[in-house]
Amino acid sequence: MALRHAILAALSRGKPRTGYELNASFSDVNDRAWHASPSQVYSELARMEQLGLIDITERNERGRTSYIINDNGVAELQRWLLHDQPDHGIRDDAMLRLLNLWVLDRADADYLLNSEITFQRQRQFSLSHLLSHWEQERDDPDNAVWRNRRALYTLWLRQTNLMLEWLDELRVVLENPDIPVPEALTGAVPDRA
Repeated sequence: MALRHAILAALSRGKPRTGYELNASFSDVNDRAWHASPSQVYSELARMEQLGLIDITERNERGRTSYIINDNGVAELQRWLLHDQPDHGIRDDAMLRLLNLWVLDRADADYLLNSEITFQRQRQFSLSHLLSHWEQERDDPDNAVWRNRRALYTLWLRQTNLMLEWLDELRVVLENPDIPVPEALTGAVPDRA
């Protein structure tokens, strides 16, 4: 997925957004679909405007600019959704670190593991809070955009809960080298159907 399509998707929700607002959404720990730096976002917005995919709806005297998707942008987003194959590759720095805990001494491995658990608990709290207040914080929580987002946030909460469960089991694996991994990790040996 190109940053262009992530921006078009964010703008497709129907409300003008500034580069600052787009940056905030791409940095939101709850929104795991895409991450980009501010310089990447602003550069891509300029290119997208030149390509005629977005329009400027407002530019104030301080340079704050709001953008909205136009018909060409919607067509490009639809083309991408239907015709480009998704990238299922995983680039997960945190997982790569967990995969290599074995190279650290016990104290450093514990520190890294505890840091990841803390991050996942914060994500769990944030997603739980977001979902439990969904109806109160949305003007129209049943429109297509918000229904889809709610379903996605629900998936991410389930994944976070599973990750926390797995991290607890990983701690058992690390602390008890005499316990076979299949005994410590749920699903280490898949059920045979």
